[in-house]
Amino acid sequence: MKRFFLLVLLCYFGLYQLNAINIVIPRTSTNVERDSYELGLLKLILDKAGESYTLTRTSRIYTQARVIKSLENNDKISIYWMGTSKELEKKLLPIRVPLAFGILGYRVFIIHKNQQAKFDKITTLSDLKKLKGAQGHGWSDNEILEYSGLKQHQNAYENIFKMVDRGNRIDYFSRGLNEAFVEVSSRKGSLKNLAVEKKILLVYPFSKFFFISKENKKLEKVLTEGIEKIIEDKSFIKYFYNNEDIKKMFKNSNLKNRVRIDIPNPLLSGETKEALEKYKLETQ
Repeated sequence: MKRFFLLVLLCYFGLYQLNAINIVIPRTSTNVERDSYELGLLKLILDKAGESYTLTRTSRIYTQARVIKSLENNDKISIYWMGTSKELEKKLLPIRVPLAFGILGYRVFIIHKNQQAKFDKITTLSDLKKLKGAQGHGWSDNEILEYSGLKQHQNAYENIFKMVDRGNRIDYFSRGLNEAFVEVSSRKGSLKNLAVEKKILLVYPFSKFFFISKENKKLEKVLTEGIEKIIEDKSFIKYFYNNEDIKKMFKNSNLKNRVRIDIPNPLLSGETKEALEKYKLETQ
């Protein structure tokens, strides 16, 4: 009898694995904390959808350009989260729910800790144009920032932190409010000169979406069903406010006392504008 039940159990798990959706996400940095918020949200969505799944990371590190190409070809990886643009939405299938309620468009700067005085003098966009920032290769932010005259150097993600730490060639690394504090904190042992700038808040309408291949209809269905459930039962907003990095963000950002500089985003599609308005988070 025990053997019979063991056989049934093995068959059950075999069928579970056979029917499971195999989801592969790209590793984009040696710093695994980079994706903790999005990965946790993805797991919440998949669990709520009620489908069996396996979730693995690639062993190799992908640049965003390579992520896009791989998703476009429906090859090797299944999903990733990226700042959106009209062009990206033509190549891939966006799941149009802002992953952090549009907070990604609230930008603060990672700077060298001895350079705060340089930013204390900035009160306008014209002032900010005199400095040089950096963004990752292929990021949508490059075009957004340069559209408003903000010069950007493009480099690999981890290299930019090293450049800021050395005070080399660039003045700032513009990051989402929900990204900057955890990125500095997670590198304090190796890059001791990094700091979050204290005065400026750069704002433009922007968000990360989950992106998948246009051919991956099964994953689209699962994600859509899971997102509908986390919105309906309010576990999405609870996840956001209970996330430790989000708590630190609100605690440390000092939003009300920052000099706010607004710039446009020429890359937004009409559908994305609607999504940002629908899921807007009141921060001030």
